[in-house]
Amino acid sequence: MQYKHYKDKNASVLINQKVLADYQQGLFCRETLAREQHDTCSRGRGNVMFYEHDSLQLVLKTYHRGGLLGRMIKNSYLYSGTERSRMWREFLLLGQMRDLGLPVPRPVATRCVRTSPLCYQGDLITERIADAQTLAEVLSEKNLSDTTWEAIGRIIQRFHHHNIDHTDLNACNILLTRSGKIYLIDFDKCAIRRGRHKGWQRDNLNRLRRSLGKWEQREATFHFSKEHWQALQRGYSQPNTSTPSSSESRLSSLRSLP
Repeated sequence: MQYKHYKDKNASVLINQKVLADYQQGLFCRETLAREQHDTCSRGRGNVMFYEHDSLQLVLKTYHRGGLLGRMIKNSYLYSGTERSRMWREFLLLGQMRDLGLPVPRPVATRCVRTSPLCYQGDLITERIADAQTLAEVLSEKNLSDTTWEAIGRIIQRFHHHNIDHTDLNACNILLTRSGKIYLIDFDKCAIRRGRHKGWQRDNLNRLRRSLGKWEQREATFHFSKEHWQALQRGYSQPNTSTPSSSESRLSSLRSLP
């Protein structure tokens, strides 16, 4: 991914040059976008807006805290360097995963805003996956074949093969398109793992299993069973014959920006 760094007052901005030719004022302005046609929703640790810009279907995510702390401090984080900000790291990680051929949204731009000497806020813009629903949405409507469950397992295994630790893998962070493609989304606080410890892979799968169980208990109709999970595990267990990942060396090559 080729990107360019911009400074805009107290904000630092990265632009994917393969998507946008230049940084444009108002690109992250929710007030401007609110006057135009858009859809909003809450997903994970962020508030999400879907909109169109220069004939591109985009997703703007504003980072929000979750849990108990998020009730007191909604969208501010302790500043320890722009390159360490959550949106900066997710933008670069998305670009790296795209370079590895993994099915994730294309990163478009990100912004880290210093709100005080100690705090920052930020946003991330990605390209919207066309004609897609979350796994949770699909299962609320219909049953999926074992073949599809196995395909989901193979996709997760591909990420693990490249040492991608999706720390919030759940039924809302897996997208299925009408054409049958599968994507993973929302890589806030995710990382490429170093070393030989593989417990995190099991943790990812356990988190997804718990998420599916919660949806099953919450919804009156939710098409998920033990057999479906077994099909996912079969797909995950199929050997990956691709070349071992060079993710670690790629990660270390990501330069810190001023």
